[in-house]
Amino acid sequence: MSNNLHESTSLYLQQHAGNPVHWQMWNEELMQTNTPGEKLRIISIGYSSCHWCHVMEEESFEDHEVADLMNEHFVSIKVDRETRPDIDARYMNALQLMTGTGGWPLNIIALPDGTPVYGGTYFSKKDWILALQQVAQLWENQPQQVLDYGEQMRNGLKDMLKVSLNTKQNTFKTEDFDDVVAFWMRTIDPVHGGPNGAPKFPLPSNFSFLLDYAISKDDQKVLDYALLSLEKMALGGIYDWLRGGITRYSTDRFWKVPHFEKMLYDNAQMMGLYARAFRYSQNPLFIQTARSISEFLEGEMKLDSGLFASALDADSPTPESPREEGGYYTWSTKELEFANIQERSKFNDYFDITPYSAWEGKYILHRTEPLEKWADIWEMSIDEARSLEQNWKRELQSKSTERIPTHPKPVRDPKALCTWNALLVLGWHDAHLADPKGGFDEKALALIASMSTHLLQGKSVLHEINGLEGYLDDYATIGLALLRGYALTGDESYCTKALEIAHVIDQDFAQPESPFYRYNRLKSEDWKEVLEVEDNVIPSANSFVAHFFHELGTYAGQMNWLEKSKIMVESIHGKVFKHGQNFSHWLDLALSHTFGAKEVVTIGHNANTALGAIAANNYRPNTLYLSSKKAGELPLTRGRPNDKTQYFICKHGACNLPTEDVKTATQLWME
Repeated sequence: MSNNLHESTSLYLQQHAGNPVHWQMWNEELMQTNTPGEKLRIISIGYSSCHWCHVMEEESFEDHEVADLMNEHFVSIKVDRETRPDIDARYMNALQLMTGTGGWPLNIIALPDGTPVYGGTYFSKKDWILALQQVAQLWENQPQQVLDYGEQMRNGLKDMLKVSLNTKQNTFKTEDFDDVVAFWMRTIDPVHGGPNGAPKFPLPSNFSFLLDYAISKDDQKVLDYALLSLEKMALGGIYDWLRGGITRYSTDRFWKVPHFEKMLYDNAQMMGLYARAFRYSQNPLFIQTARSISEFLEGEMKLDSGLFASALDADSPTPESPREEGGYYTWSTKELEFANIQERSKFNDYFDITPYSAWEGKYILHRTEPLEKWADIWEMSIDEARSLEQNWKRELQSKSTERIPTHPKPVRDPKALCTWNALLVLGWHDAHLADPKGGFDEKALALIASMSTHLLQGKSVLHEINGLEGYLDDYATIGLALLRGYALTGDESYCTKALEIAHVIDQDFAQPESPFYRYNRLKSEDWKEVLEVEDNVIPSANSFVAHFFHELGTYAGQMNWLEKSKIMVESIHGKVFKHGQNFSHWLDLALSHTFGAKEVVTIGHNANTALGAIAANNYRPNTLYLSSKKAGELPLTRGRPNDKTQYFICKHGACNLPTEDVKTATQLWME
């Protein structure tokens, strides 16, 4: 047996193809019966832009002493978590059962049939060798003890599944949201935004829910906190002021020092969130950030297929190191001195450049206050301040290009994942509503077309181009993307395709006697089954389904989908009160059930312009939008006159009399 990862198309697996460890690709045939004497399995899971995955590779997997130990006693399997999220979820559940923690790299030692018996995340070389020796010795001398623990793990994973399936339906009341948020607000950082302490993740669905809750309840404290958090993120080092894009998280409480990898899913969701926040607050920083994220994605992440790559690495070569975290993004004092920076003292003010603010000897460009405040301090007009900021940006972009030979761009992972691309469609739809003349609708429609070409095969959805069958979130999110196509154009073929996908979900992913849907289309053994209910930085697959069914039922006028969505939402009622942050995407949908949802429909030759006129400066949570040049067959457009452009403000499909006046339509919408 030798390392065969060179046969994989995964960048992450290819990165390990030169390791002396005899890595194998995931293959069910490698999972044999649990015969004592058969080698245990090492299942090591990560992704290409994971900094600590690279560190462990350099310290352990490239080391011949470690490799010899692994090759002698174990069959070692490398898994790209982005290509096989089902395998990652299975073993992440196991690790959380073992230790209560999670993260990547995820390293599991398993019985020959794949049953987990030991696990952790990053190990130093010393600790990894010790763990391997102890487990190998125990398997050789006391195999029954290891087998017994494996049986306990299988039972524990089955119990975890039962807990997730155990639901008690209940309708959300307004005070339920108050209870969830009151508990949540005990954990916040009121000065810097986000959660108290560090590290800090953007977690878009959390701030989306808090924004929507605060507006729905007219809760100024929560609203201030949500907007503060978004402002601090946009100003901090977690946002790349020079090149655009949000990085994965901040390692400190100030949003200053990022973990430098950039993920498509973060940027897609944050772009949409900033667009919605702008529509409510009219804070120019928010729409600037949304536009900048879009420009970054178009410039750095777009593939020839029209789809978008998954990630940019955190690490890259510099003169100081062959792999430096943030090396491409940070600046030395010498580099800044050589740059032709106008008004250097103001530059230092704006970016907090002091002898004491460097990070590991270099500077991360971040801001402590918005430009408007600095303009007042500098006694300049805002236009003069913006011109100065643009001069700084042009100069540093030029210097960044000049130093490419010594500071090359981080590696891009070219895998085009269905769910992550669908999130970008949703983000661009939100950006279009905030900036109707920005061309975001055209970007969204072009991406839907590319997804339809490369990821839709009849009624089946692929997880990635030329990849495996899609998972539950792939089906639900491409369904949501198709509905955005309908919302932007009124073309009912998008809705027809979304209905086909909904039927596949309901028939092929269903769990017996449960409102929730399993993650894989095909059923697995009980302990291997994955049921995604809790939201994370990417919302859970089941919450995506609930949103999809809700929107599909509204657009298509089919109550069965609305009822399925309602049952799913009510089934998580009892889970959220102390763990609201883990169910924020669910809670956002629950708001629509409790506070009511509306539909803003524009029909006529100038429908798109009319929708922009009402949406760009107004935001009401739990609203679906539709613009169509002509009447159609579906309920929201059926029988509508299209000789002139009119607004129809609807609630659950029942619409007010049409109006051509945007002020009247706005008043009806906001009632």
